Amino acid sequence: MDKEQWTAIINRDRSYDGKFFYGLKTTKKFCRPHCPKQSYNPRRIVIFASVEEAARSGYLPCSRCHPDLPDWTDAKTELARSAEAYIRAHYAEKFSLSTLAEAMHVDKAYLARSFKSVKGVTLLDFCNHVRCEYAREMLTHPELSISYISSTVGYVSASHFSQVFRKEWGCTPSEYRENFFRSLELSGA
Repeated sequence: MDKEQWTAIINRDRSYDGKFFYGLKTTKKFCRPHCPKQSYNPRRIVIFASVEEAARSGYLPCSRCHPDLPDWTDAKTELARSAEAYIRAHYAEKFSLSTLAEAMHVDKAYLARSFKSVKGVTLLDFCNHVRCEYAREMLTHPELSISYISSTVGYVSASHFSQVFRKEWGCTPSEYRENFFRSLELSGA
């Protein structure tokens, strides 16, 4: 191991990810240079040029930085992606942080903090955004009532749905529908 590699490891420098991997002789695990594990004694570290080389040497991939998964970024990002996919699949159900955390097998507070730090919005705001996206598409169908759309996308109250929709899109569902059909008439469709 050279000084540059050691500096990358102790600084957890992501720019070195994929350029080399380091293994811990004591645990027989190998990591990416940016792994959040604490720094170790340099005499107990061995450098590998590839995942395959580390595996051939009998080292197992770290469960924190997943050096064997090239598209893996970090635990919080992966958790946020999983939460986003869950919300998109279950947007019409009653939103509950407890239910979501249980489905993700993590603590509620950790899930909420991680999602906000990665996505920049709260879980509830994201859920409302997803619901409003689906509602917006449904509003283009004049045979569907606002109340029906409201309950279909997961709101118990049409007035609450209207408030959330206004916050998200700057107009009520009724105004959105009117503007949509008015723009269709003007375009001659």
